[in-house]
Amino acid sequence: MDLGLRERICVVTGSTAGIGLATARLLVDEGARVVTSGRSGAPGVGEKLHVETDFSRPGEPERVIERAVAELGGLDCLVNNVGAARQARFEDVLDD
Repeated sequence: MDLGLRERICVVTGSTAGIGLATARLLVDEGARVVTSGRSGAPGVGEKLHVETDFSRPGEPERVIERAVAELGGLDCLVNNVGAARQARFEDVLDD
């Protein structure tokens, strides 16, 4: 398939395993310049840049984007794949 992403700079968060890794591989196959990120080391999918990060810490999402822009010259696509599930009432959820 051709998603029109050849040479586009794409950041995929949470891309060291599972859905994020599969997404990163698909984008690489499409010819995109992929920035991977996650708490563990680079997944080895042909990415141009891997940023080891923990998005539960303040400032980490910004750091990943800043590195992508600084090292690859911009950002065209962002795939937000990081998340966690916890059942609670909204007013009981704190920022930390």
